[in-house]
Amino acid sequence: MTKYFTQFLSALIFFGVTWTAAAFAEDLTDNANYKARCKICHGADAEGKPAMKIPALKTRASKTEAELIKAIEEGNDTSKPKMPPFKEKLTADDIKALVAGIKALK
Repeated sequence: MTKYFTQFLSALIFFGVTWTAAAFAEDLTDNANYKARCKICHGADAEGKPAMKIPALKTRASKTEAELIKAIEEGNDTSKPKMPPFKEKLTADDIKALVAGIKALK
């Protein structure tokens, strides 16, 4: 009986983590701010636009929360195309929600 319980618990944990990550990915692309401000460059599913050298956001998921916040707030005027700053256009909570969605794309 213990063997089956252990297998069940392992499967439950595995699928729970998988479904949670998928839910966060959906949360990011369903986020109103993502749709209004990010989707145009990063794509409807955050897949990026390789032809324009815009990365998929999952490639940025390993960055720290502070690095992602800074990137969204300050933008990047050295990249091509340039990423605009959003500090004046989004609230701190809006930015944190986007960061949480990006981090979940790992």
